[in-house]
Amino acid sequence: MLNGKVVTLRPAQEEDLPALYEHTLDLENRGEFYPATIRTMPEMKRDYSKDGFWSEEWGLLLIFDNETSKLAGQIAWFKTVQYLSELEIGYIMYDKSARTRGGMTEACKLLTRYLFQTKPVNRIRLCIATQNGPSRRVAEKSGYTHEGTQRGAWWNNGKVYDMELYGFIRTDLAD
Repeated sequence: MLNGKVVTLRPAQEEDLPALYEHTLDLENRGEFYPATIRTMPEMKRDYSKDGFWSEEWGLLLIFDNETSKLAGQIAWFKTVQYLSELEIGYIMYDKSARTRGGMTEACKLLTRYLFQTKPVNRIRLCIATQNGPSRRVAEKSGYTHEGTQRGAWWNNGKVYDMELYGFIRTDLAD
């Protein structure tokens, strides 16, 4: 587990799957900027039984609110393109009341540090829709550097979005 003051990150357990599934079905709570794809419970169970949502290529941690001990969100990492020494992080806070208390910033910092401690990569990136101000604030408060805009890079819910690229390299870690 990765423990912070506001949130705790841990791998999913089988008993978490029903609550996780219900959160993923709530498309309205995802907002405009989180992928709108729907998976079935059999697909989720199949993927969980394969690797517990954790492999050499990607991983998913659940975010629990330390105040309530409730599932509040998820944060995932995955490899980007084959020739780059980097990973990408994506996240969502399901619990709307937890979105303004700094939990996602803390989760992003915890996972960033953990990945640099355990993976042979030099860079972690975040790709955030230009209009997603709260997520851009998470990137900035987590110490990521804005590196540029990727024009027309993402399609979701019938719209094309420009994406802001934020990066964090190993030497950015404060010791």
